Amino acid sequence: MKQLILATLFLLLFSCSKDESGDQGDPNQPLIFASLEAERDTIASGESTKVSAKASGYRITYNWAASAGDILGTGSVVVYAVSPCQVGKNKITCTVRDGNNASLTKEIFIVVE
Repeated sequence: MKQLILATLFLLLFSCSKDESGDQGDPNQPLIFASLEAERDTIASGESTKVSAKASGYRITYNWAASAGDILGTGSVVVYAVSPCQVGKNKITCTVRDGNNASLTKEIFIVVE
């Protein structure tokens, strides 16, 4: 019985362990911010649209901001949502930062009618 418990514990410990040997990427890889695009560049008040950033580099993170409205989600694809009070030309900014602390920023505008 004791051997069965030890065998079960052993399997649980090693089957649930995280793979720490994963490739961390090349720290010499340059940061490239290829594009920032909205699924729709004009939306109605109260609607939303998907916004996507395409970048490559070492350990990339994305930071999003909007002049009005809300950014929902994280990572390279987010949703931009606006309430009825946020009509106009609204700026969406994405800053991409790599593991070497280099950063690039792009912005687009979405018109809310």
